[in-house]
Amino acid sequence: MSAAVRPAIPADIPALRRLKKKLLALEDSLHIGTASEQDWRRDGFGPTAKFTALVAEVDGAVIGMAIYSQRGFPGWDGVSFFMHDLYVEEAHRKRGCARALMARLAAEAQAHNASFIELTVDKANSARKFYERVGFSHVRHCMTYIAAQPALDELAAAAISPETP
Repeated sequence: MSAAVRPAIPADIPALRRLKKKLLALEDSLHIGTASEQDWRRDGFGPTAKFTALVAEVDGAVIGMAIYSQRGFPGWDGVSFFMHDLYVEEAHRKRGCARALMARLAAEAQAHNASFIELTVDKANSARKFYERVGFSHVRHCMTYIAAQPALDELAAAAISPETP
């Protein structure tokens, strides 16, 4: 049975949280999943929402999600979409659900005149093959860098109390 894809609504928050927890478990990152239902409501559905979500349903049950946000760039008249998460319940994989979510995301990107959809994925994640099949390509000259704890604290402390040479 094929999945129906639609924009998420606040009533989907429990399902989104459940799917996000499963994704974080796969990534050995459960420790960062601290957002409450109220946080999800504010950040995904409030007046200053930080992300948008699509859900895939089979027989009325949410079995997949794609979470994304729009990004702008200085000096560029346009936006891009950044896909934060794509997850489909294991029992529904290899049935076109992820492809349906990505197709809807592409349609949303085009409706907003986005030039591209960007994502990051772990080198060991087998989903890389899926992304390539649906048209994504690795940008070989780009690398992702992050400043996380404790480096983030150390860097911020330098701005608060700069050291004298």
